[in-house]
Amino acid sequence: MTTYAVTAATGHLGRLAVAELLRRGVPASDVVAVARNPEKAADLAEQGVTVREGDYSQPETLATALAGVDRLLFISGSEAGQRVPQHLAVVEAAKAAGVGRVAYTSILKADTAANPLAPEHKATEEALRASGVPFTLLRNGWYLENYTAQLGQYLERGEILGAAGTGRVAGAARADYAAAAVEAL
Repeated sequence: MTTYAVTAATGHLGRLAVAELLRRGVPASDVVAVARNPEKAADLAEQGVTVREGDYSQPETLATALAGVDRLLFISGSEAGQRVPQHLAVVEAAKAAGVGRVAYTSILKADTAANPLAPEHKATEEALRASGVPFTLLRNGWYLENYTAQLGQYLERGEILGAAGTGRVAGAARADYAAAAVEAL
């Protein structure tokens, strides 16, 4: 029996990843939903998923959250400027817990991109390499929902802000990224 954990399990991508694990036949008892606020995961607990508190900003919560986990989907934090210390805490906790594989949601071309968020992801990737924990980097592109969530604003303003001219955006729906992440586990 393999125990799977998903961090940020109450977020958009995390919820989809937990649902994908269950859809693929992983018993709910083998799924751990790690959430900053466990109360927001009550619906997952009702399905038989184990819910544990795990807050990237509170490293002391991460050891218990990852105890007994074999495979971890580590979803990147959302606090720009805070990711490096938060992510290092997760990597250290995964190593200490003996997690067998970490799949990390990074960013496209984290090691070379000019995107101002790339250095935080690059630092996390380097920490994973240095940890000795087997890992898979999921260099996700743009979530299509980043556009669709703002349709009202686009219609009101008459414009869509994004890549133009020779610019390119590689994107997919969150559900597709969740399915890919579960496959990587």
